[in-house]
Amino acid sequence: MLRKILTCFSLLIVFTLAATNTAFAKPAEITGINAFNLDKETVRIEISYRGGKLDSSDVSTSLNLGILSVEMHNTLPGRVSRISGTQIESGARDSIDKILANETQPKLTKVQIQFKSFLEGDVQVSFEPSNRSAKKSDRVIIDVKVTEIKDEPFEFDGGDRVIVLDPGHGGSDAGAIGPSGVTEKYVSLEVSLKARDLLTASGYQVVMTRTTDIDVAAPGVPDSTELQARVDKAPPNAALFISVHCNAFSNGKANGMETYHAPMAVQGARLARLLNEELERLGGLSNRGVKAARFYVMTHSQCPASLIELGFITNPREEQLLASDDYQQKLAQAITNAVNRYFNQGGYE
Repeated sequence: MLRKILTCFSLLIVFTLAATNTAFAKPAEITGINAFNLDKETVRIEISYRGGKLDSSDVSTSLNLGILSVEMHNTLPGRVSRISGTQIESGARDSIDKILANETQPKLTKVQIQFKSFLEGDVQVSFEPSNRSAKKSDRVIIDVKVTEIKDEPFEFDGGDRVIVLDPGHGGSDAGAIGPSGVTEKYVSLEVSLKARDLLTASGYQVVMTRTTDIDVAAPGVPDSTELQARVDKAPPNAALFISVHCNAFSNGKANGMETYHAPMAVQGARLARLLNEELERLGGLSNRGVKAARFYVMTHSQCPASLIELGFITNPREEQLLASDDYQQKLAQAITNAVNRYFNQGGYE
C-alpha cells in the first residue's frame, strides 16, 4: 500500500512539474521580419524568432483589403517593435508600405504588413527550422498571393450611415494662422460644410461637431475637455469620424497634405489611406503620407477615425489655395470619394 501511495505521489509530482513548465514556458522572441518578392504574384514575409518553438496553433492571419494581420501567440516582439527590426527588400517596396509589430497582450504579438494598394488573395503559413549553414534562425514563413482590387465607381448610396465631420478648432481657438491672416478654424469649417452637403446628397446622415465659429465645449476649457466634447458628438451608431485640419510650421516653405490614424487601428488606417489617395488625386499637393499618431479624437473615437491635414496654411501658396472656394470644393469632394470607397470596398458598418 505504501509503495502504491509513493508511486502515485511521484506521478503527481511529474505531472505537476510538466504542467508548470508548460504554463511558464519562455515565449519565443521575434528577432526580425523580412519581406521580399518570391515571384511576380507572391510576396513572402519571413518572421525570424528564437528561444521557443512555434506551430500552426500559435499563428493566425487575416488579409483585409491591403492589411495583412498576423497574430503570434507565445511570442515577444523584441526589437521588431522598432522599425530597425524590419526589412522590406527593394522589390517589395513597390507593394508594401510599412511593417508594424506590437505586443497587444502578454505573450501575444500582432504584426501588420500594410500594402500600398487594396489586395485580396491566398495566405499560406509554414514553419522552417534554423539552418546554421545558411545563417537562418527558426522562421515563420507567410506567402501572400495577391490580386489588386480595382476601384469601384464613386457613386454610392450611403444607406443612412452616420458620418461625423469634425472641423478643427473654432471659437476662441483660431488654430494656425497663415501669412495673410487666413485661419485654420475657417478653412476646416468651410471644407467640412461642403463635404457635409456632398455626403448628404449621397444618402449619408452627417453629424457635425460644429457648424459655426464656436468652441464645442466652452471657451478656455482644457484641451482634453474640448476634444472630448467633439468625440461626444458622435452618436453610438456612427460609422466614421473624420477630423479636418490644416498644418503649420515655422518655415513657410513646408508644404503638402497628410492623413493620420490611431496606431494599430486597422479600419482607421484604411480610412486614412483612402482619404490620402483622394486628397492627392483631387487636391494636387505633395503627399506627406499616411501616419499613425495618438491624436485624442482618434484614440477616443468609438468608430474608425482619421485626422486629415489639408495643407500648410503657413505656406503662402497653400494658404491661398485653402482659402479658395473652388479648392475647398475639391477637398470636400475628395473626402466624399474616400468615404464612398471605404464602403464600396468592404468597410464595416
